[in-house]
Amino acid sequence: MAGPKILLANEAGMGRGHIVKLAGLGRSLAEVFGPDISLVAGLAQHKHANELEVLGTRILTAPCLGYTASALATPGSEGDATWGDYLAACGLARETTLRRSLAWWTQTIVNEDASILVADYAPLAMLAAQGLQAQGWQIDIISAGTGYGVPPADMPVFPQLLPDYGLVVHPEADVLALVNRVAAEFAIDPLPTLPAIYRADLALPSTLPFLDPYRRWRDPADLLPPMVEHAQDVAGNGDEVFIYFSTTELNDPEVMQALADLPLPRRAFLPGASPETKAVLAQAGVIIEPKPLPIAAITARSRLILHSAQHGILCLAALAGLPQIALPQHLEHVFHGRRAGQQGILDLLTARNRTVAAITDLIVKTYHDQPAQVQAQDFARHLRATSAADPNGALLARLDQLRR
Repeated sequence: MAGPKILLANEAGMGRGHIVKLAGLGRSLAEVFGPDISLVAGLAQHKHANELEVLGTRILTAPCLGYTASALATPGSEGDATWGDYLAACGLARETTLRRSLAWWTQTIVNEDASILVADYAPLAMLAAQGLQAQGWQIDIISAGTGYGVPPADMPVFPQLLPDYGLVVHPEADVLALVNRVAAEFAIDPLPTLPAIYRADLALPSTLPFLDPYRRWRDPADLLPPMVEHAQDVAGNGDEVFIYFSTTELNDPEVMQALADLPLPRRAFLPGASPETKAVLAQAGVIIEPKPLPIAAITARSRLILHSAQHGILCLAALAGLPQIALPQHLEHVFHGRRAGQQGILDLLTARNRTVAAITDLIVKTYHDQPAQVQAQDFARHLRATSAADPNGALLARLDQLRR
């Protein structure tokens, strides 16, 4: 008997981590249901689709949720107070986007005869599946991602997460009313609240507890450990700066210049960078890795990690005991970076303070900061003592709930 037909969904988010997460869940579902499952992915962007293609996944182009060109060109023109403001800016406040996306996901679920939807940053895919469920379609909805990206569906409203970011452009009640009005065209029952768009049969928020923005509203037992590789040993004697940038970070000339001139051993994995950018850095002495390094190699060679505060690499470094420096690209990065900073394991440098001198000085200072090394190592030992040693086993146990 053929296994379930699984639709992987991603509508927003540029980073490689979103697709790696979906690929990992595809592998885990194959462990639970057997190798005869069918995998198809609806992706708004195909930049990292090769992570799924190696599983034999058929790739479809899904409608994209994201900021408009005018919003990107005019910082501060969209709200930044809550996750609801983010959803509004990405398209939930645009009637045409809502209608196009709901139509595409509804039709795709039916055309693919999907029985499981795995949604990472894909709220309208989830809403379409909710509507089909109510009409009798047999489909299980999985909401997957970081704690930040899997908000509890039973919250009355999305809370403000950062005290110094409080701009609201589209009031949540207005966004909810528009979503419900368009959803009614597809015979989808009205949502009682905007967070209810995340209603799922199985929610899989995967993060370290100190990074969960919704810990006031979520049972800690609902969290899964982050699905990152664990080093056997805590880092100790490396001498390199390891650099991981996955999207457009190196479009910033200040960052490029600082990395090219940095007077320290440097190694980088840059899946979002152009060949030209990689060539410039290689000419400056940076060792460019063509594929992800095993965590054992990173911990053996590195003294610190530079990134954007992406969730996966932040958790990997925290568990490995490596000091971190983050150059955040958006509010999720800022949030995670600040939470890690509160633990004394990361220094954050925001865009407004990002000069060549500031970047260079912070990296050199942290590189030679022995107390920072000790704090990162001690915190890693604490995490290892309190976190699940087998994150894949914990995930498989949760996914096994879907078997009937």
